[in-house]
Amino acid sequence: MNPKSAKIALQAFFVLSTGSAFAGTITCTPAGAGPASWIRRIAIDDHSRTVNMDVVRHRTKEADTMGKIRADLLGIEETPGGEPAYVFNAIAADGAEVTHLFRLHKAGEWRLASAGVVLVGKVPTLRTIEPGKVFDCKRSELG
Repeated sequence: MNPKSAKIALQAFFVLSTGSAFAGTITCTPAGAGPASWIRRIAIDDHSRTVNMDVVRHRTKEADTMGKIRADLLGIEETPGGEPAYVFNAIAADGAEVTHLFRLHKAGEWRLASAGVVLVGKVPTLRTIEPGKVFDCKRSELG
């Protein structure tokens, strides 16, 4: 193999290995005590670029009514610590008016920050911001 071919093969290896560094599935649940989060479980599949969440749809004194939300993984950014930061959204369902935007990142611990956006007329308007909540996350080897 000539030096130019070896260099191209080495670059291709690093590109492929870097691209697959986060391939697989990461599953997260709220950590610690405190008020229960409306998001009970997050599963992110890097390969299919989908996010599935188990959420509380309705809460009463006696029980929580659970539901599922499917979101789109919009991007994966590498942080200075070497862990990925996931950016995803959950489009409002029929009859609901809020679109949720999320960022899951590791800053010592895994944190989920979110914002709720509504359309007033045709103008997006920020409705809510939830500062980062701590989540316990575990990664599988392959998706």
